[in-house]
Amino acid sequence: MTFAIGSDPPWSLVEWTVTGLSTAALGAATFVLRLATKLDRASTAIEWQKAEVAATKQAADAAVSRLSERIAELYQEHCRLREAAAALPTRTDLRDMEERLGERLAALAARIDGLLNDRGG
Repeated sequence: MTFAIGSDPPWSLVEWTVTGLSTAALGAATFVLRLATKLDRASTAIEWQKAEVAATKQAADAAVSRLSERIAELYQEHCRLREAAAALPTRTDLRDMEERLGERLAALAARIDGLLNDRGG
């Protein structure tokens, strides 16, 4: 009597069914495992990006603070310069001073000439 392996129809149907179901289950498990790995990498990347955004925001806030302080200093300096510029004489004032200075120099020169003429003559 010879026995043929795999010739029994009910067992081969069960074997094919078990093989198919186990292959599908392992495929699904592999898919879920790869998906979980990708999600873990994505969540790690998102956490890293959140940390980078927080650090960048903190640096930007510090830069804005420094900029606002610098702008306030520049505004104060601007106001001081405007006050100093307001205290400076205008062109009209300079012309008047030039004319008065010229008159005074001419009068002084005349006095010196008069004194020199009195001594010399």
